[in-house]
Amino acid sequence: MDDGSTGDRPPPLGDRKERILDALGDPASRGILLKLNEAPHSAQELLATNSIPQSTLYRKLHDLQELGLVGIQRTAITADGKRVDLYRSLLEELKVDLAGPSLHIQVRYRELAAERLKDMWHKVRQEARP
Repeated sequence: MDDGSTGDRPPPLGDRKERILDALGDPASRGILLKLNEAPHSAQELLATNSIPQSTLYRKLHDLQELGLVGIQRTAITADGKRVDLYRSLLEELKVDLAGPSLHIQVRYRELAAERLKDMWHKVRQEARP
């Protein structure tokens, strides 16, 4: 399994597998991951689509970031000067296989730099249209 952890010291591999499975089993974390797999969203957008308290959302986002499943795709500045992080699922694909007595997790990660470049070119093309 690819590590992909965002912290200085990733959790031990066995512990990380358990934590990934726990996150997938948690309805709130799973809902966040699924929403962020579609497109980048701010925490406020996530709050509007999930019926969880704000503190829970931020805790879940932190946990998902720590596991390397969610990242910040870009930061935007609002008209009133506030900084807003847009979160994105780092997962392209995640497979869980049960083979005999063992459990295997295979992860293919999305490259956020490529996502940012794609967004940038899309905006340039939109602005260049007559």
